[in-house]
Amino acid sequence: MIVDTLDHLLENESAYGDKIQRGLQFLKNTDFTGQAAGRHAVDEEMFYFINEYETKEATDCFWEAHRVNLDLHYILEGTERIGYSAIERLHVRDEYSTEKDAVFFTGEVESAVAASPGDLVICYPQDGHMTGIEAKQKEAVRKVVLKIKI
Repeated sequence: MIVDTLDHLLENESAYGDKIQRGLQFLKNTDFTGQAAGRHAVDEEMFYFINEYETKEATDCFWEAHRVNLDLHYILEGTERIGYSAIERLHVRDEYSTEKDAVFFTGEVESAVAASPGDLVICYPQDGHMTGIEAKQKEAVRKVVLKIKI
């Protein structure tokens, strides 16, 4: 998992592969204002969701990981905590679904980072992640989850 701001990641673009570099440029160059929540196509290797929700307690959230796509969580509005755990430390709740490109887990939140507007969290296949956790209080969050085929 990589946690930083989009601006910082763009300063060090050469540290990441071509696909992540393209994803970072896409996030930088796209105006998401007014875009509806839901799935949006980019090209054969990328698509994204505009997600809008209210944060909640970790006990009401879930762990997931992906095999086909990287997740780039880019916060537009609000603050959420995103839990992290290596998938080996979690317990499989629902086996991998090719349709959803997701496996779901159970486990305790031992590590989490607060993400605010401009922050970017990159989740790799080995990164169990739990999103939507309230930071200091319940809060409305609007973000882009860019999916990059690996």
